[in-house]
Amino acid sequence: MERIDPNMEAEVWQRVMGQREQPVREDIRPLLLSAMEAVSAYRHLSGMLTGKGKERMKGLHQGAMASVSCLKGIQAMSGGGSGKLTAMPIPKEPVRKTLEKSYHRTRHLMAEYTGRSLDPEFGVLYQRMADREREHGVVLAEILGELGR
Repeated sequence: MERIDPNMEAEVWQRVMGQREQPVREDIRPLLLSAMEAVSAYRHLSGMLTGKGKERMKGLHQGAMASVSCLKGIQAMSGGGSGKLTAMPIPKEPVRKTLEKSYHRTRHLMAEYTGRSLDPEFGVLYQRMADREREHGVVLAEILGELGR
């Protein structure tokens, strides 16, 4: 009679029974800090821009605040620490430079959220935030393009 490997048997039964190991969740504090920096940058930029640019920046600010709230909710539901985080203050730079940094931060956040969108529990939330960051990137590029006029 053939000997059965107990580890292989356990793996087969896990597949048959649909039991899967819980995925290891990555720490979301770096995402939360980046999102908080976006809130600060958009608040700062809305104070520096005028007219249509100012209004659009207020919309980005609201979206970034929604992402911060969502990340805090994910952190609470996943049992993560609720320690207080403080974003670095936005340096006093020209508007163009702050917009460029904001664009790159948005692109980074979009990639991070997209990468986490396969998470079985919170994936839909990450996908929604990735979509929001995609829109933010478009708006930031448009505002940057309008500065040259």
